[in-house]
Amino acid sequence: MNEMSRLLILSSEDVDTAEFLYKNNLYRPCVSRAYYAMYYIAQALLLSEGIETSTHRGVIKLINLHFVKTGRLAPDISKLLGDTHDLRQSGDYETDFVANQEVADQAIADAKTFIAEVRKILAI
Repeated sequence: MNEMSRLLILSSEDVDTAEFLYKNNLYRPCVSRAYYAMYYIAQALLLSEGIETSTHRGVIKLINLHFVKTGRLAPDISKLLGDTHDLRQSGDYETDFVANQEVADQAIADAKTFIAEVRKILAI
C-alpha cells in the first residue's frame, strides 16, 4: 500500500473515531481526532503534488500556498483546517480546555466539509 492510500485510510478512520468519541460524550478527544482526519487528508493532498512536510503548521502553510493561492481550494475551507488545528492544540496541551458538545459537533462537521472538498480536488 502506498503512502497516499495510508493517509486516506487514516483520515477515514479518524472521522469514524471522532464520531464514536462524540457519541460517547468524549468531546475533547473527539476534536483531536476530527483534526487528525483533516490533517491526514491534507497531507495526502500535498503528496499528490509531490510535496511533503512533517509539521502541522507546515501542512497548513503549504496547503495555503499551493492550493488556496492558486484558487484550487477556497480560503474558508482552508480556514477550517487552521481553526480545528488550534482547537486540537488547546485540547491536547491546555489542561483547562473544555470541549463541549457544540465544539465537538462543529469540529466533526468542519472535518467532513474539509475532507469532501479535498476529495474533489483529488478526484476520489
